[in-house]
Amino acid sequence: MTENQPDGPDNPFDHSDDEIDRRFDELVADWHERTAEPIDLDDPEPMPPAPPVPFQVPAQWRAGTGPSIVEEQDEEFVPPVPPDLPSDEGFWVTLACLVIGPLWLLYLFFFDRYAATLWWVLAIGVCFAGMALMVLRQPKNRDEDDPYDDGARL
Repeated sequence: MTENQPDGPDNPFDHSDDEIDRRFDELVADWHERTAEPIDLDDPEPMPPAPPVPFQVPAQWRAGTGPSIVEEQDEEFVPPVPPDLPSDEGFWVTLACLVIGPLWLLYLFFFDRYAATLWWVLAIGVCFAGMALMVLRQPKNRDEDDPYDDGARL
């Protein structure tokens, strides 16, 4: 006997195989009696629950069934030609700072955490320099008719 099992005739862990088989047969017979009873279909209590209703999309979310906007257009849409990238050096310096600075910080963080403070300061400075150059490169005046004049430019 183990320490967890009590000693004596009331031990719930001490059963003979015949007693276990008899108890199992009682449970199976009780199960068959319960399932063999006829179900009254008029009584809502013994009815099984209804299957879940599939997700229904509200009417305002459905696609339109009327004439399409595309059918109403007579001519084909041709987007305007995007402007060329700036050829001045400031553009490429800004882009390099915005790419190299964060990559340098990731390198320091993952591979060289104990680098000198100077390297960390320089990497952060390159990031901030790229952001400052990007802000400084914004145009002073906006052209209202230009479709590409809607924000900061690199």
